[in-house]
Amino acid sequence: KLQEKYYETEGVELDSELERVTYYYKYLKDGLVSLLTVSSDFYYYCAHELHDAMEGVGTDEEAVTRIIATRADKDLGNIKKVFFDMFGKNLKAVVRADTSGDYEKTLVALIGD
Repeated sequence: KLQEKYYETEGVELDSELERVTYYYKYLKDGLVSLLTVSSDFYYYCAHELHDAMEGVGTDEEAVTRIIATRADKDLGNIKKVFFDMFGKNLKAVVRADTSGDYEKTLVALIGD
């Protein structure tokens, strides 16, 4: 893994080093942290993005669609499990509560059981 290899060669944690070198550059830091998260735990990243997209008032339909519609059945199974482990909620139930109509039906069908 990238983080482990960096620690072996540099003797410091990669995320700590990114924090240090991007202290004054918030957007750069956010982008690098996102890339690091995606590369180290893709399912965590997807579950977190889905949660953020449906939390609070309104839904970020673009984010929800991008993640659910583009993941293979195997990926969605892992994402559903990580989502439940992280937030204690069933992804399908959250989607049902946060969407409606044909959009809801399509997402629920893609999520499956």
